[in-house]
Amino acid sequence: MEALLSQSEVPYFPPVDPIMLVQNPAFGAHLLWSFGRGFQAEKMDALPSLPSYFLVLPLILHARTLADLKSTNLPSGLSKFVVKLGEQRERLMAVHERTLRMRELTLQSVGAGIASGLLNINYANGLVRANDVSVPRPPERLRFHVASAEKLGRWSARLPQGQVFQLLQVDV
Repeated sequence: MEALLSQSEVPYFPPVDPIMLVQNPAFGAHLLWSFGRGFQAEKMDALPSLPSYFLVLPLILHARTLADLKSTNLPSGLSKFVVKLGEQRERLMAVHERTLRMRELTLQSVGAGIASGLLNINYANGLVRANDVSVPRPPERLRFHVASAEKLGRWSARLPQGQVFQLLQVDV
């Protein structure tokens, strides 16, 4: 008969942080890949630059901003999305702050994307290719995140990078 573990022998597992379930480099890499695929689908002869990837996670991983992104139709474009954010000016201004706070997660996500073969960086010019690979379908609760990242990529491809940052009021 097996002996029972005493209270001191039971391993401790810290509680799972629900934020970390979504804000992790593996999921971030998937979102960055979706952004890149959207950009490349919209503008087949160009690739997004590395700085543009720093906008993705702060927009997609913020619930209210994601809701605005989700509710903005693809043909409406980034300008219409920014108008929605700008209805409450502090929400638009918060994008810059979130971009700064999420730099480390974005860098980790880029690294995870490169390591997993989702992304490829041309270090000479700073352009990032979202590779043509098959990825698992996201769970239902995350499908809007992935679809919104792709939509953001399509919108970004329609404008010069500087204009995207200017519309979102993010300084690099």
